[in-house]
Amino acid sequence: MNVIKIKYIIFALTIIMLPQLSGCLFESVRQPTSAQPGEIIDVSLVITDNLVPEPNAHKGILGIIVPEDWDFESATYSSAIGNGILNISPEWKDSVDLYYPVAQYGSNMKWIVLISDIGYTYTNVTSFNVNLKLKVGQTLGCFNLGYLTTKATSGLISSGNSSWVPISYPHPIGVPDSNLCGSVYETSKADEWTNLLDTNHGWTGSDGIYSIPLNEFEAPSDNPAGKQLIVFSDTFIGDVDSTGKRLNTKMVNNTLALLQSNTPDSIEFFWRKNANNTPVSVFVPETPNAHTGDWYWLMDGISLNDTIYVFALRMNGTSGGLGFEVNGVALLKFNLDDENFIKNVQQFDTPLYYKDTTANWDIVLGQAIMPMTNVSGNPFPDGYIYVYGPRSGASDKELVAARVLPENIEDFEKWQYWNGTDWGSEIKDCATLTKGISQEFSVTPLTNGKFLLVFQTGNSVALLEGESPLGPFGITQTIYNCPEVLIDPDIFIYNAKAHPNLSGKEKLLISYNVNSYSFTDHFVNADIYRPRFIYLSTSDTATSVNENKEILPGNFCLNQNYPNPFNPSTKITFRVPKESIVSIKLYNALGEMISEILNKNCKPGNYEINYNASWLSSGIYFYKMEAGEFMKTRKMILIK
Repeated sequence: MNVIKIKYIIFALTIIMLPQLSGCLFESVRQPTSAQPGEIIDVSLVITDNLVPEPNAHKGILGIIVPEDWDFESATYSSAIGNGILNISPEWKDSVDLYYPVAQYGSNMKWIVLISDIGYTYTNVTSFNVNLKLKVGQTLGCFNLGYLTTKATSGLISSGNSSWVPISYPHPIGVPDSNLCGSVYETSKADEWTNLLDTNHGWTGSDGIYSIPLNEFEAPSDNPAGKQLIVFSDTFIGDVDSTGKRLNTKMVNNTLALLQSNTPDSIEFFWRKNANNTPVSVFVPETPNAHTGDWYWLMDGISLNDTIYVFALRMNGTSGGLGFEVNGVALLKFNLDDENFIKNVQQFDTPLYYKDTTANWDIVLGQAIMPMTNVSGNPFPDGYIYVYGPRSGASDKELVAARVLPENIEDFEKWQYWNGTDWGSEIKDCATLTKGISQEFSVTPLTNGKFLLVFQTGNSVALLEGESPLGPFGITQTIYNCPEVLIDPDIFIYNAKAHPNLSGKEKLLISYNVNSYSFTDHFVNADIYRPRFIYLSTSDTATSVNENKEILPGNFCLNQNYPNPFNPSTKITFRVPKESIVSIKLYNALGEMISEILNKNCKPGNYEINYNASWLSSGIYFYKMEAGEFMKTRKMILIK
């Protein structure tokens, strides 16, 4: 069998998998960044419905997250099919409150929920321009407004499907000054990476992209790094003419590429050819559990001591649904030869796929890998490789996690699965860490002790901030609305993820997939089916927007312990603005106090406690600070 490698010196890289239905989206949100107490502000929204035709005249629902002392003044909408007003709807507010509790978006906030006066039917993609007037309250500070939209029909709000009920959050506004708001995550297009995968011969498009540093250094770096292996799944091999049409094209199930460093300067693509000189996949299932006709969808991987490991979904065709289904997870092990192609390939069946046929959900592990080893360069290493995946049910995907020491990666008896309180031995007991993720995603540690979970929701790239590799994770923050969906109603976005090994220290590289529900679209417009890239600012000026910040004459403050999770010691820092008796107590998950960490008179200043928990067992604990009327509780995780 021949090996084909094509070299391109151009610009850009990376991508992901499995689609969700397109639907409503916030095409734009325009609101002031600052306002005065009592001022009436104008907010403009453009809401587009891509899920057409719509034969039923459902009214529209619009939810708005605002501070408790803000008031609704008025709302109007206009579109090509009709104009009208929106009114307060107590009934629909009850539903939104139930399924989207406002407390998760910050303290002292509330939902304002509106319904349109008329419902419409339409056959084409339709945009609605909404103009809101809101009266600002008297409370000063930085507040994160949010917007939700859906149709007034049963089952949508409760579905948890972000394509049917998109939320655009956060949109900070400072009262009375925008300077009160810390910098929200900022994104920009990474054109040099996107252009790298815009090719017209050989490899011309793919999805399912992962990047693996061959020198094992996973952390962002401003210095040129070593070689990076790229793995793709379904790939078009052939030509693209000057009009953007594909010619002489064949799709294969997986291909590879190689970068010489972590910069978008040069890329080589690899695939195989059979005896008839026809392109074929690099990897074909050959494990004992494989069946004729199975193929591999490649997932994340890691390099350990010059040996490369890649997890792979073993797929087979079906007559219904998406036309394919998962029937296992394999571990592929190989090296690279002098020509930078694979050699010494071994394949192993694994227990990293579990399906509960009674409850109709399954778990796939291997979709994201986060090594916390010393050689990885990641902050606060604990020696483990964390392996993540989704638990997929009827309408949602939930994050679950496992871990393994590098030397035990092939010994599945030594893998551990997080069950909510401890590391267990059964994949079926995996506990949900958060909900609403995409099939492919990433978890990236930051130097500030946070962990970024990057994924796709609806037609947007989003993230969650975690306090540890296991969370707790905050609320979904939409960071980028992907513009490609506005080109054609058949186009959809899926599977965003970060590539820290291809990133600089202050710009995290993120890819997302673009696809079409019409397979013929890929032959008349080759530009659709390839990954796009953006940068996410991760500089010290980027701060979390999960909590509203109010102006107070003097702030008590209890910070998150650091590192978290920890073993066995961690630092607890707090601030006292005036002389006070300060108490810090430790509680277990049952709410029982197990230790008093501090009880003393403290003068104004900043304090740090080095707390040793070697006497405790692994688990989740809470520490609470009390000083006068101030009280704050935070979560810490001990992992031994």
